[in-house]
Amino acid sequence: MWSYDRHTQHEMELAQKLDLPSCYSRPNSVDAWRHRRMLESVLPIVKALPQAKWLTVGDGGFGSDAFFLEGFGIDVTATSISTYTLEVAHARGFIRKYAAENAEAFSLADNSVDFVLCKESFHHFPRPLLAFYEMLRIARQAIVLIEPVEGPPRPLAALKAFAKRLLRHDLSDQFEPSGNFIYRISVRETFKTLTALGFPCLAWKGINDFWYRPFAAADARGLSVGAVGTRLGVAIQNLLVKTKLLNHGLAALICFKDLPATGLRSGLRDAGFAIVDLPRNPYRQVSANAPPLVGCGVPSTASPVGVRAQTTDNLADSGNRMLLDESLENEW
Repeated sequence: MWSYDRHTQHEMELAQKLDLPSCYSRPNSVDAWRHRRMLESVLPIVKALPQAKWLTVGDGGFGSDAFFLEGFGIDVTATSISTYTLEVAHARGFIRKYAAENAEAFSLADNSVDFVLCKESFHHFPRPLLAFYEMLRIARQAIVLIEPVEGPPRPLAALKAFAKRLLRHDLSDQFEPSGNFIYRISVRETFKTLTALGFPCLAWKGINDFWYRPFAAADARGLSVGAVGTRLGVAIQNLLVKTKLLNHGLAALICFKDLPATGLRSGLRDAGFAIVDLPRNPYRQVSANAPPLVGCGVPSTASPVGVRAQTTDNLADSGNRMLLDESLENEW
């Protein structure tokens, strides 16, 4: 497929040029700070479940997402459509494990890893929904998406799109220079998809980012123009989101296949996540002998002690819908 070839070619060129990402080449730069800030969304999981096994998807930027997780002692395998950049990262000691995987057709068995992380790659996939189901299939506990997010019309949305095109010299706000359509995730659609599949819980939080090439190499630790300008750009967007004049540009979504334990739920809330327990289908009784949901495995019937009683069992469907609506108050 054209998109696969394009991204494989891109990764080969990156490897040949040794165009290393800022987390390796300039770890104190504004650009490195931006990406760490997004990846820190997974820290509540890392802290609660340090022995969990992870897989990163679309990690063709020399395995930078896996590198972040390895910094916390996590067992993680970096994957992308090719291994050109991953081989370089491995040879230089940045990552331990890597593999070539097509996110739309993983070679892995069901429930092969505990968590799957896909950061700023899902929107590049030519068939993102296939990748979504595949990630659910191979994950035992949850998948984490950190991606551009869509929302309802907001007064300043068009102005933001125009400003991004002007600053970045982009030709479109629907397509990227790499050639792909920007498939923005939707919290509501994810809620509906997980509910239809019989999964129990969705956690999410909005993220704003500000990228301007001349600021990227500035030292994030000081009061340089780049550092101040980037933080100010993020702060202004946060304010506009609170006043419902703008939507978040990105979101971190955690799609759980089992209800998260109380400690993890607490950590997620402290980190700014909204947690919504999904309505259960009263016409489908999941059991050990139930046929699997196509492409996604079977949601476990086991629940952490003390969790189910205070969540889904005593929440009516209308209550779950109310929780979703409240958590989306600034987004929809």
